Amino acid sequence: MDFKKRLKYAGGCAAASSFLGSFLFLFLSEGLRSLAFKSVIAAAVIFVVCLILMFVLEGKPSKVRVPVFAVVVIVTLVTLFSITTYEIGLKQTFKPHFDEDSYDELVDLEGKVEQINVDGVFGWRIYATGVPSDKPRPVILYFGGNGEDSSRKTDYMIRHSELSFLYENYDFVFLDYPGYGLSEGAVNENAVREFALKAYDIVSGMDTTESVTVLSYSLGNGPAVYLASSEGVELRGLILLAPYNSGYDLYNNQFNIFHGPMKLLVGYKMPVYQYAANVTCPVTIIASTADEVIPVESSRNLFGAFNNASTNFISVDGIGHNDFWTDPVVLADIANCLEG
Repeated sequence: MDFKKRLKYAGGCAAASSFLGSFLFLFLSEGLRSLAFKSVIAAAVIFVVCLILMFVLEGKPSKVRVPVFAVVVIVTLVTLFSITTYEIGLKQTFKPHFDEDSYDELVDLEGKVEQINVDGVFGWRIYATGVPSDKPRPVILYFGGNGEDSSRKTDYMIRHSELSFLYENYDFVFLDYPGYGLSEGAVNENAVREFALKAYDIVSGMDTTESVTVLSYSLGNGPAVYLASSEGVELRGLILLAPYNSGYDLYNNQFNIFHGPMKLLVGYKMPVYQYAANVTCPVTIIASTADEVIPVESSRNLFGAFNNASTNFISVDGIGHNDFWTDPVVLADIANCLEG
């Protein structure tokens, strides 16, 4: 086989690999740019490998060439599958966005809310309505779910009176993860952990902060428990809504395949249970038996990991994952925790 045929054959293999790796990027989501980029890199590597093999195996019998190229094909498919699975998992875990309309609404509410922008971390503070502005008061630091940004959530809370108990005697602070809202940076597991510590420093450093209670929901429970376990952090309490034992539980609840070697494809491992063992502040977990995203079993497993803290597990029935903030039973449970 001459050089042109070798090149053509290797190029065909690379083109096929590139197509398989880029399929989801092209047809399912414009946000998977990194997936497309990595698939192109993989295609280039495959191209070079195929070209080298054509030279090395020239003149060899088919019983040698066929197995070698079969191995190349299998490795190619496994590589592309791994890249695609890893990237899609991250895209499902983190969904950064910015609600500009809610932001504009909040800007007009000067005096009720304060815009926070410290060292690239953006968010909002709702002033306690029942406490003079210059008096010390406790603060609720909120860690939101993967689909929440601070502007939309803060605007929502102000518009819904049933949530006013969260900022009657407390300041309520919601800061955006990296890449969310107007916060700088790219979001990933390490960035979220670092963000939690930075958020605490911002809130605890406010002149009127008397104490800090952390309230978290869904994705936010990971960084919240990590913060509570960190040295030098003093929390009045930790309230976890729909918490998960680890990032593996989030992945396996969607596709129960991430066991053994497949665990390597989980981009958000977040071992919350490990952090829980070092938490000493009071902890309340509120979980639903009908949660379709984070199984109640995962929340129960996390509950058992808090060895050094006073813990309370509240199980509610018939509440879907996205209904925690609209269900009166859950809201009453949160209010009771804060009063306690």
